[in-house]
Amino acid sequence: MTVRKASMAIAAGGLVLSLAACSAGSGGSGESGSAENPIELTFWGKTQGQKAQVDLWNEEHPETQITYVEQGGDSDLSQALQNATTAGNGPDVFEVPRTYSVSFLADGVSRDISEWFNNDDGALAEGAFDFVSVGETVVGVPYATNPTFNAINTATFGKFGFDAPADWTEFLEQAKTMQQQGDIKSMNLPGEDPSYLRDIATQFGAEWWQPEDDAWKIGFTSDESLAAGEIIQQAIDANIVSNNTYIEWDALMQFFSSGQLSQFTTSTWQLPVYEQNFAASVGDWELAPYPAESASGELVSPSYYNIYGISPASEHPEAAVEFARWTATDPDAIALLADPAQGGAAFPVTADPESVVDQLLPSKLLGDTREDAPAVVLEAADTARSMIEGPNQASATEELTDWWAKVITKEATMQELLEHMQEWTIDDLKSKNIQVAE
Repeated sequence: MTVRKASMAIAAGGLVLSLAACSAGSGGSGESGSAENPIELTFWGKTQGQKAQVDLWNEEHPETQITYVEQGGDSDLSQALQNATTAGNGPDVFEVPRTYSVSFLADGVSRDISEWFNNDDGALAEGAFDFVSVGETVVGVPYATNPTFNAINTATFGKFGFDAPADWTEFLEQAKTMQQQGDIKSMNLPGEDPSYLRDIATQFGAEWWQPEDDAWKIGFTSDESLAAGEIIQQAIDANIVSNNTYIEWDALMQFFSSGQLSQFTTSTWQLPVYEQNFAASVGDWELAPYPAESASGELVSPSYYNIYGISPASEHPEAAVEFARWTATDPDAIALLADPAQGGAAFPVTADPESVVDQLLPSKLLGDTREDAPAVVLEAADTARSMIEGPNQASATEELTDWWAKVITKEATMQELLEHMQEWTIDDLKSKNIQVAE
């Protein structure tokens, strides 16, 4: 299943997204470079392996030369891009921090690239191209994705005679038994990370932001979102969750590795980190499909896409798009970013990602089950779904995280969180003069 392609656009200050995006760009000169007089582009990113990609591109494309500028984390990168846009000197190509794909377009940090970017050749997975498409507008170039699956501690599961849970009902039943009989946790919910809620809601079919005509429909209180919230509320109430934080990294890794956590959801880019840090349980882990919504339902694996944006200030947007697309589709470029040691262990967005799956899987973490892991990963990629991003998603995510912490500490319920986010997001959109579909 892939995210539905949006057929409507964002209205802000009387301008639809596509018009705002087009008016923000200068269009570029359209001139071509040469080895003697190359086009020069600047690329800002923060993912390991991007510099190696740039070096390869520059070697193979003397007519267009890229200068790579490494940036900090998402927060630092977002601020740097906004500052550069205000100053009128944004980089030609840049890594878009998660949740900013639509808001950056509306704010003039990125531009519509539909003039130069399509998927007519089918090189990209359908879901990847759908993710960057809003009506006739294309918000960026997808270059990596994050198919999600379950990691099972086989030693812990074996003590209870359990196999990996097929659906969330079985997950809860097994988790309650493991908690009651062995004080084993089955879900780690850090107070700073609401990703379990987002992922389960994504799996159930929720859209927290949905373009509708010239407005945005907000869906935190949709049936799908409430059902996802109920899964997590049941887990909290049954005391099957731990709350180890990423801030205390060493303690988190020790807990994950100890056997006191039966399972966790993950993606390929995280597996090399676990192999390096799971000294107590290397070889005990097995990959399994993400628990399905129900026993009779089809598998849907929550995912999201990493994308590159193109600055309206770029004098060579066509060349910038060509470079960004090359990073996503060239086999050698893909291999560099997928490398678990020298790259970012990034999963490609190509229609046929099978060639790099073995490279992405660690050699020791999965023990004898490693030979079965590629099929799990490929199924997760094939059944991936991601939500549409919204124009105020970055600020809403901060509010969501604050309320998530309240739920984890039992100061609020999941229902209260979702009702609050529905009201807060609508009010915030209206304060920005963005129309809301009631």
